[in-house]
Amino acid sequence: MFKKTKNWTRKKKITVSVSVILLTALVVSVLYANFKPAELPTYSLTEAKIGDIQSTFDTQGTVESGSTETFNAASGVRVMSVNVSVGDRVTAGQQLATFDTSTLTAQLNAYKSAFDKAKASYTKSANAVSDAKRELGQVNAQMPALQREISALESEIAAAENTQVSAPAAPSYSEAEIRALIEQLRKGGMTEEQINEIIAAVQQAGNVDIEAAIRNSTAAKKAELAQKKAQLSALEAQKSVYEAQTDETVSELYKSVMEQKSKEYESYKALVDALGNGWTAAADGIVTEQNLVAGEIFTPKAQQSGGMDLSALMNMAAGNSDVAATLTDIFSAAGGADASVGAGIVVENYGEFYANFTVGKYDLLDLKVGQPATVSSLDKIYDAEVSYVSATASASSGLDISSITSSLTGGSSGSSSSAPVKVKILNPDEKIVIGFDVDIRINTEKTENVLTIPVETVFTDAGENYVFVYNAEKKTVVKRAVTLGIGSDTVYEVLDGIKVGEQIVMNPKTALQDGDKIAVQ
Repeated sequence: MFKKTKNWTRKKKITVSVSVILLTALVVSVLYANFKPAELPTYSLTEAKIGDIQSTFDTQGTVESGSTETFNAASGVRVMSVNVSVGDRVTAGQQLATFDTSTLTAQLNAYKSAFDKAKASYTKSANAVSDAKRELGQVNAQMPALQREISALESEIAAAENTQVSAPAAPSYSEAEIRALIEQLRKGGMTEEQINEIIAAVQQAGNVDIEAAIRNSTAAKKAELAQKKAQLSALEAQKSVYEAQTDETVSELYKSVMEQKSKEYESYKALVDALGNGWTAAADGIVTEQNLVAGEIFTPKAQQSGGMDLSALMNMAAGNSDVAATLTDIFSAAGGADASVGAGIVVENYGEFYANFTVGKYDLLDLKVGQPATVSSLDKIYDAEVSYVSATASASSGLDISSITSSLTGGSSGSSSSAPVKVKILNPDEKIVIGFDVDIRINTEKTENVLTIPVETVFTDAGENYVFVYNAEKKTVVKRAVTLGIGSDTVYEVLDGIKVGEQIVMNPKTALQDGDKIAVQ
C-alpha cells in the first residue's frame, strides 16, 4: 500500500511540471506573436535622370496598293481569250485578255456622228453670236453721231421759230437794214447757216415777209429732222435684235454638248483601240477582279453613265423649239445603243504599298507628313513613313482602333469624325498582302535632355499624377505631385515635382501611403 501511494504521487508531480512548461511556452508564443516587429513592404527603386523621349502613336491599318489598274470593257464586245483569274500574280507586260472589236464599230461611228453634229451646231451658233456682236458694234457706233445731229436740228428749228424780228416795210432793204436784220437773227439764236438762207431769200425776192422767210427756212430742217429720227428708231430696233442675238446661252449650251460628245467619242475610241490591242499588265501586281468569260459577249455588272442628262438640257432649251430639235437630233445620233462600260479585270500593282487608317481630331494634331514609322505584318516589321494626312474629315465608320486605344489609355479622340492618314511602306517584299490588317507605330515627337521617370512609377489620384519619393535616412516615402510632359511606352517627361537623382518607388501599391516605411530590395 505504501509503495502504491508513493508512485502515484511521483507521477502526479511529473505531470504537473510538464503542464507548467507547456503553459509557459504557450504564453511566450502568444506574447511574441502580439509584440514582434511588423514586416515592411518591399519595393524596388529607380532614379529620376536626364534622357531622351521618343513619343509614338500606335494604331492599326489596312494594306493597299499604291496604284490600281482597271481594265474597262465595252458592253457588246466579244471576249476571245482570258489568261488570268482572281488571285493570280502578274508581271509587267503579261497579256491578260484579247477581244474581237468588230462588234463595236457601229457604236463608235454613232459616237463620231453625234460629235460631228454637236460641233456643227456649236459652230453655227457661235458664228451667229459673233456676227450679231459685230453688227451691234456698228449700230452702237452710228447712234451717237445721229443723236447729235438730231439734237442740233432740234435746236436750230427751235431757235428759228422763237426768233422775233422787226423789219422795215420797204420794197427793198438797204445794206444797213440787212445788217440790222442779221443782228436780230443772231440775237434770236439762229445759226449762221439759217441767217444766210434768210438773207439770201430776202435779197432775191426784194420785198418779202421776214417771218415767212424764217418759217420757210425751218421746213427743210424739219424734214431732215424727221428723216434722222426715223433712222435712229431703225437703229434702236436693230440694236434690240442684235442684243438678243448676242446672248451666248444657247451657244454655251451647244458648246457643252459638243465637249461632252467629244469626250464620249474620244473615250470610246480609246477603249476600242485598247480592246483591239488586247490587255497587258503595266506593272507587277495581283488580279483582284475578273469579270470576263472567253467566247462570250461582255456585259457590265453595273451600267455606268457618264453622259449628260438629256432632260436637263431640254429644260434649258425650253421655249426654243429649234434648240430642242437640234439637241434631240444630236443625242439620237448615238443610235441609242448600249454603250456602257464596266471593269473587266482589276490589277493591284506591287510598285508601292501603303497602310491606311483614320484618326480623330486630337490624334491628328500629332501626325505630320514625313514622320518615321514602322508597319508590322505577320512576322516582319517594315520601315515606313507618313505620306499623307488629310485636311478634311468625314463621319467615322467601322472600327477605329486608334480611338479605342486612346480611350483605354485615358485619352480621347474628341470627335465622331475622322480623317484618313497613309503611311508608305519603304521596304516591301513578297510577304506584304493587300487587304491585311497591320500594326502601325509612328514616331511623333522626340525630346532630348529632359528629366525622365519610368511610367511604372506614376499613379493617378483624384485626377492628379503622383509618385512616391524615397527618403533613405528615414526609410519612408513621400507622396509628391508631378507635372508630366510628353511620354512614350516606357518613360514620362517630368516638368515639375521631382529633381534629378531622387529615388522613386516602382509600381507603388494602393495600400502605400504618404510617410509609410518600406524595405528596399
